Amino acid sequence: MRFILYIFITVFISLSFKLYPRQLSNSQDSIVNILNELRYNYPDSALKLLNDEINNIKIPKSEYHAELLFTKSAIQYIQSNYLESRNSYEQLYNLSKEIDNDIGIARALNGRGLIYLGREFYQEALDEFNKALEVNRRIGHQRNITTNLLNIGICQQELGELEKALISYQKSFHIASKNKLHTYSLMNMNRIGTIFLEQGHLDSANYYLAKVYNDTPNQWEKSYNLSGLAELELKKGHYNKAIAYGKKSLKIAQEIGAKWDASEVALKLSRAYEKSGNARKALEFHKLHKSYSDSLLNEEMNREINWAELQQAKAENDQLNIEKELLSAKSARNQMIIYLMSAIILFLIILAFLYRRHLKQKEKYNQNLSSINKQLADKKLLIEKQNQDLKEINNTKNRLFSILSHDLRSPISSVKQLLEIGDKIPKEDYKKYSDKLTLEVGKVDKQINALLKWANTQMDGFETNPKTVKLSDSIDNYIEDIRYIADEKDVKIIHYKSEHNVWIDPFQLKIIINNLLNNSLKYTSKGDQIMINYLVNGNHIKMIIEDTGTGMDAETISILKSENKNRTYSKEGTAKETGTGLGMLLVRQFLSFNHASMDIESQEGKGTRFILKFPMPKENRI
Repeated sequence: MRFILYIFITVFISLSFKLYPRQLSNSQDSIVNILNELRYNYPDSALKLLNDEINNIKIPKSEYHAELLFTKSAIQYIQSNYLESRNSYEQLYNLSKEIDNDIGIARALNGRGLIYLGREFYQEALDEFNKALEVNRRIGHQRNITTNLLNIGICQQELGELEKALISYQKSFHIASKNKLHTYSLMNMNRIGTIFLEQGHLDSANYYLAKVYNDTPNQWEKSYNLSGLAELELKKGHYNKAIAYGKKSLKIAQEIGAKWDASEVALKLSRAYEKSGNARKALEFHKLHKSYSDSLLNEEMNREINWAELQQAKAENDQLNIEKELLSAKSARNQMIIYLMSAIILFLIILAFLYRRHLKQKEKYNQNLSSINKQLADKKLLIEKQNQDLKEINNTKNRLFSILSHDLRSPISSVKQLLEIGDKIPKEDYKKYSDKLTLEVGKVDKQINALLKWANTQMDGFETNPKTVKLSDSIDNYIEDIRYIADEKDVKIIHYKSEHNVWIDPFQLKIIINNLLNNSLKYTSKGDQIMINYLVNGNHIKMIIEDTGTGMDAETISILKSENKNRTYSKEGTAKETGTGLGMLLVRQFLSFNHASMDIESQEGKGTRFILKFPMPKENRI
């Protein structure tokens, strides 16, 4: 089960933090209590009331202000608005540091940890939770210590450190029991049960999950508990019980708007129905799981896009404010000149001998005017530079999204093919099929992590970082990524290895070669071959990818060689594969970035040759 389910539960824990002691008036305390009662069932209403209260707060930089900021950030987190929640936590941290509020600091650290946890940066989240734990231990806040230990256990469990996670949960459970924190005790028992479930200790898992089930957990924890029991019954082979638990969990998850919980339990119901032989129901719940998954993915992408647009709008608003300030300064200056001239005329009529003094004063104001004009010119240059920076950020964002969406198609297609042939696999080959599916899913996970990590490094601007790369070794790795598809099409890949190195960005090389190999594989049929060999050409290495596939006509080759960077082309493959043509566009761009080139030779019905020309590292050049 994905640990993203845990994160929504931990929000309840973070919301349960109390100021220690909380210095609030009776009316302020009542408002906070009302907001806490609204936060789960009516989060939108609670957030609107919060914003109104913050805007009307009489004493900013107070503990009441910190309390409102914390509640706001937690509600935003419940709604999966991670970016807004992160900003609110940062405001809380800065305010708490300023007013020397340790509870607020601990809350902000815990909140930042939750944000990292939501982004699946588990080690970073663990670091933040440990910092929060240190603060809470210093001030002796037992409830918050219980919370921190629970969150630390979640991170350790996701990192695969099950024994450490179990110890953290047990410590949290011990403190919760000692201090009569019943809800926290139930949360820890739920998670201890899932640890035993992962380890295969089904009796121990059943003991803890059943204790929570027979108690009175809140709706979030109840949904989580029922989902765990459904997984337990699946492993025991009690499919009808798994279905019963799963349906209860799904109903609660839908009622409280927990899409991740609903997505995961729908998948378990699909598996349970499949095991029980009800294919129709299995398909129905699998479609529900897919619907929730797509919805969550779209929401995440929209949030990222909205964040970029928000930053652009903020910059534009800052520019307008600067222009407004300049106009205001100009108007004030003009008024000042009028007043001064009137005064000068009056002084000239009354006191003629002040004329000389007037001339000196006028000269001084002219100097000030020149200085102001120079400042205006400098600000104009700054605004122009900010506009250019915004344009570059927008272009980088679009290119990153294109690469991420395109490079995920190939590995996901491999998994999709395996899933589509699942029902056709003989029983005696099922273990081999299962192992292959696990391997391909692992490749997909590794590819996604690599893409996201690379994309994160490019967010401040698109960069090419060439290094010395041993070409043959890299090509072997890329061939393994498509080996399953090649075997399925009965296409043989022949690699004539070479010891030559090239000077290129490794990640961009991967995108170039993967696209070309997938292109050759797409247009080859059973019995065809793909051959890879190398030639030395001065200070360059030529890499030749040649296939015996369908080939291309002259018009297609002309499109692929086109200098128009926005022009793409794609046609259906030999096994009805589809595409967008984006891959070849990326190939052309990344070759250009690395001072490399590509030539294409092809005839219809006789195959295609891609001839790539890479520069050697400086130390290998003649």
